[in-house]
Amino acid sequence: MEGAAAMLSLFLLSVACGSPSASTGASTSPGRSAGIAGNLACRLPVTSPTTGNEPLGGWVTFPGGDFVRDPASLPARTETGFVSYNRAIGAWVPADAQNVAPDGSSYVLTNSNGTPPLYLVDARTGKQRLILPQEQEGPIPGSLWKVVSYASEGVYLWTGNGGMEKPVPGLWSLDPETGVVRLIDGGHYWGMVSGGYAWALDTAGTRADASKVYRLDLRTGQVSTLYESSRDVALISPTPDGEILIDYGEIGSPRLASLAGPGTFAPVELPPGFPTVDRARPAPQGVWISVHGELWSGIALYVKGEGVTVMARSTHPLDAAGVCA
Repeated sequence: MEGAAAMLSLFLLSVACGSPSASTGASTSPGRSAGIAGNLACRLPVTSPTTGNEPLGGWVTFPGGDFVRDPASLPARTETGFVSYNRAIGAWVPADAQNVAPDGSSYVLTNSNGTPPLYLVDARTGKQRLILPQEQEGPIPGSLWKVVSYASEGVYLWTGNGGMEKPVPGLWSLDPETGVVRLIDGGHYWGMVSGGYAWALDTAGTRADASKVYRLDLRTGQVSTLYESSRDVALISPTPDGEILIDYGEIGSPRLASLAGPGTFAPVELPPGFPTVDRARPAPQGVWISVHGELWSGIALYVKGEGVTVMARSTHPLDAAGVCA
């Protein structure tokens, strides 16, 4: 057993990428399980709420789950309030991770609430080009475009929800080269897009009361009903397997399940005392889940067939802001 443990320790040596500077922030090292989550060896860029002038961005190193804030993320934070780490250029950029092109060559720059004007920024040179002006409202007066995802085929938009905006059912595609916006489907509030599919609830947003979960096949245009709930339901995140992770529990008492298609409801095992889900992002390994609670906050990893593993605990939620490598 001692020899096997030594070999496993060697296998789990962390791979250093980039060179962030140490700052404030600390985490405890949770237990590990077997499988992908238990054998992860990389550094994950994250963002975490701050008090004062602390850097918004930082790094969680696996194995161990240690969190350190990165002062290099400070310049990016001052522009928009959004920060993510772009490995293509090896730097933090002032854009949410979903606003960055898959190849990292460019990103969509918005204002602090994610609405127009929208600029396309060359990630390496910083050169900006206006692609959606402030004056170009959404499909009806009073509605404003919001970015759902920057994919290889274009930028997906919807009209958001909340505040003074008037949400309108639909999913649109913005051509970053021409600035042309076209309607893809106007039947539902498509709030998430990934891997050739889009998902929606009956109302705008990613959480609703007594709602159905819909899936749009972007290749065929076919719309399917995946799930129906008489209680709260929330879209958590697409998975790398083409499924959607949902929360069908009450706020503060999460209950997760994955939906691969109609009639494929599969409950997901959660660790005891799992806190409220804050945000989640798909990743090559599975889905990074940012959580916050009264006793602890941090980040967990969902892997199909393994359930959810707590990867790092901190005083604040840790939100994945790029690829773990």
